[in-house]
Amino acid sequence: MKILHDIAEYRPSGCFLTVTLGNFDGVHLGHRRLLESAVNAAKRAHGRSLLFTFWPHPAEVLGNNVPPLLTDRAEKARLAEAAGIDYLLEQPFTPELAALSPADFTARYLAGTLKANLLVVGYNFRFGRGGAGTAEVLRDLASSHGIETLIVPPLEMDGAAVSSSRIRQLLLAGELAEANRLLGREYVLTGLVAPGEKLGRKLGFPTANLQPSQGMLLPCFGVYAAYAECRGKKWPAVVNVGRRPTVGDALPATVEAHLLSAEGDFYGEMMRLMFYQKIRPERKFASLDELKAQIAADCRRAWEIL
Repeated sequence: MKILHDIAEYRPSGCFLTVTLGNFDGVHLGHRRLLESAVNAAKRAHGRSLLFTFWPHPAEVLGNNVPPLLTDRAEKARLAEAAGIDYLLEQPFTPELAALSPADFTARYLAGTLKANLLVVGYNFRFGRGGAGTAEVLRDLASSHGIETLIVPPLEMDGAAVSSSRIRQLLLAGELAEANRLLGREYVLTGLVAPGEKLGRKLGFPTANLQPSQGMLLPCFGVYAAYAECRGKKWPAVVNVGRRPTVGDALPATVEAHLLSAEGDFYGEMMRLMFYQKIRPERKFASLDELKAQIAADCRRAWEIL
């Protein structure tokens, strides 16, 4: 998969091009349906598929509240590539782009530079100045340029559409298993491992202190069975997300991973944490000895789970 950081980098090859558009935060099962539709259509036409998304988040440029992210850029790219997408376009979202009407955006970007043959969008897709363009508006505008449009209906599970907002609510409520079911994978946090206070090492359980990518959603405070990936290897792990109330009051939230079968430290390296199952909520213990005993029990439970 080739990553483009501006539409000007795209060079039309003359082959059939399927373009799917959207934010794709989370790349959940609903998003995967769009990606699969785009990839399969491109394959049938012996062409290529392109995922058209934006960076930074449009809400940030427009001065609106940016929802916590479910995927950072690297994870979104990894998932798009795994789905078979040929090009990932991360178009810079600017005030000038935000001011384009739906008709201008379609003519300039989709029909003009990309010369798309087929567009694949979700039922709730919005675009253009003030979000004036709907999926149906896009279909009509694209048709005037000889471009077909496939509008994909919602994927429903348990009577409700799979959506990024629904998954955020589940993660914040501690419903990791249900969130993972809608994602179709484990929830992932990626970040740099930074030196901490080394309290875990003193207790006999050294941790990698993760600094998650900016803007990422932290799941509900608690202890999780997870997998940690770093240096091309993967280890079972116990992850604590929270403020460590046994250690002190009003501490900043941290993400700390104790790798169950790894030695050494990982300072300065990037690590992925794949949250598999919640073990328990975060709570305050009467002493460090009580905390140490509970961590040992958490490790045993994580081994059983993983």
